Amino acid sequence: MKAVFLQEFYREMGRFEVEVELPEGATVRDLIDYIDERVKPGFRRLVLDDEGRGLRYPVEVAVNGRRVDFLDGLETRLGEGDRVVFSPRALFVV
Repeated sequence: MKAVFLQEFYREMGRFEVEVELPEGATVRDLIDYIDERVKPGFRRLVLDDEGRGLRYPVEVAVNGRRVDFLDGLETRLGEGDRVVFSPRALFVV
């Protein structure tokens, strides 16, 4: 799957996207943890609230063009070929 970083996240990450392989059944939360542990330490802090239970306002995440708040939130399951977009502000068009 691809993780794509927009706006300030692009500057923070130093790249537009990263290709990631996660096990079957992995979630958006698993992807965030993977990026934090293996790609960019501190990423979790950028996207999750202080308790780590939800997205930090106004961060938005979309899977294949659909915002996760209309899916299963951070527990949205990911699959091979998915495109996950991280934006530090509201997404109107993905």
